[in-house]
Amino acid sequence: MADPLLELLLTENTNNQPNTTDTSSTSTLSKYLSRLLSLRPTDLTTTEPQSLTQSTQTNLLSLQALSSRSHRSTTTSSDQLSTLQESIPTLTRTATDIKNSVPNLDESTSTFAATYSRARTTTAGNDESNANTALTHRKSSLLLSRQADKLSDILELPHLLSTAIASAAAAPSGSANYTAALDLHAHIRRLQILYPDSQLVADIQIKAEDAMKDMTVNLLGSLRGSNIRLASAIRTVGWLRRVVPELGGSTIVNVDSTSSMKTGTGHGHGMSTYGHATEEATEGSFGALFLAARLSTFLSMTEDALAPMRDLADQESEKRLQSQQSQNVGTGTGSGTGTTPQLQRRTSSHTPSSAMQGTQTERYLKRYIEIFREQSFATVQMFRNIFPQGTSSTTSEDEEVLRLPSALASFPLHLVGLLMETLQTYLPNITDAAARESLLVQVLYAANSLGRLGADFSMMISLLDLPSDGPVEEEGQVEPEWYRVIKKHKVQAARLDALASGQENAARRVSQDVAVR
Repeated sequence: MADPLLELLLTENTNNQPNTTDTSSTSTLSKYLSRLLSLRPTDLTTTEPQSLTQSTQTNLLSLQALSSRSHRSTTTSSDQLSTLQESIPTLTRTATDIKNSVPNLDESTSTFAATYSRARTTTAGNDESNANTALTHRKSSLLLSRQADKLSDILELPHLLSTAIASAAAAPSGSANYTAALDLHAHIRRLQILYPDSQLVADIQIKAEDAMKDMTVNLLGSLRGSNIRLASAIRTVGWLRRVVPELGGSTIVNVDSTSSMKTGTGHGHGMSTYGHATEEATEGSFGALFLAARLSTFLSMTEDALAPMRDLADQESEKRLQSQQSQNVGTGTGSGTGTTPQLQRRTSSHTPSSAMQGTQTERYLKRYIEIFREQSFATVQMFRNIFPQGTSSTTSEDEEVLRLPSALASFPLHLVGLLMETLQTYLPNITDAAARESLLVQVLYAANSLGRLGADFSMMISLLDLPSDGPVEEEGQVEPEWYRVIKKHKVQAARLDALASGQENAARRVSQDVAVR
């Protein structure tokens, strides 16, 4: 029933308004007509108008809400739609330009690939490599960027080296820091060998050498320490071997133990030979360097530390010279009295005030001899332990004659010469025979200490200008003071040896008794 009615309505609507029908509207009309047919006649006049009004109001509210939500996008879409007619031709022209430029791009790409090809770069000559400076610069920049951390570590090597050396010099025991500094320096030298053409490595090598000079100064300063020990000296010399290896010589010199040691100053008479002076291949110039450092320590201890005592001794020397000049003048004026010079010396040396003369000189010489004994024995003993002696069977006699002796061959001579010069200068100030004898005995003990190492200089005290006021011998000659001192010293040494041997025998007997029990 609804379909014929719908067709009738559509026919009339088409006649009135052509081209206004739509499929969606047709389906809507069909549904509405079906609904009307299902209603009662009374409902068409009562409830249907209200239902239509309510539906109209609902649709209106929905349209208002939709307009409120999407009015901006709707407006924008409308604007874009208005410009779409201009955008499409522009897009068409751009696409045409891209299409026309593709052959040029392909040609440029082929040219670039042919010019900067890796195979071409590796096989090209100098002329072509110069033309690729941009590519070379880019490769260098990339390599620098990749190796930035390693370059930073290399640049920090001189600073680390200086810090290690400074901390080792400041710390009481800086052996670990010195070892680390030497390892760093060895690493820098390896870099110099691996990259001899690198300016960066060359600059780092220069800075490292400056730091190693400071380390050398610090090591030499430690060798000049007054209380240096054998272990510390061995470590220091070992570090010096690594810092300045060019000082290590390969010469081997053997000096026969039967040859005597002589000097041009007259102090070498009676000096025994210092053992077998053999310079090993490991000594080189380090032995002379060690002895020079210890000699500097000895001179600083005897000249700087004892300067106040030496000044007082110099004052006594001036007084002695003035008194001698006055006595010489008095002797010249009273020469007709018949008094002999020897008797005048005896009477002047035994005046009541003679015991007070030379007190400061005695203190100075006593301390000087103590320092000499300690430093000379310690230096020679440390030298023999640091540079052990030995013999070489591969060298001929001609080579042994032509080579220089060890640095230790003349060092005891020089020390003894300084001691004898000091005694010759200040010993005449002491007028007390007992004080002089005590000092000479102290000198003999120092000589015996060096004698255990092969450098006994006991007989050199005979060269000292001592007063001959001892007892007269059978031949009518006065016994020299040095002779009496040596004789007494030998007697005391024999007693000490006998006492020591007696104690050893007693200890041996006690041990035997204990073993028997």
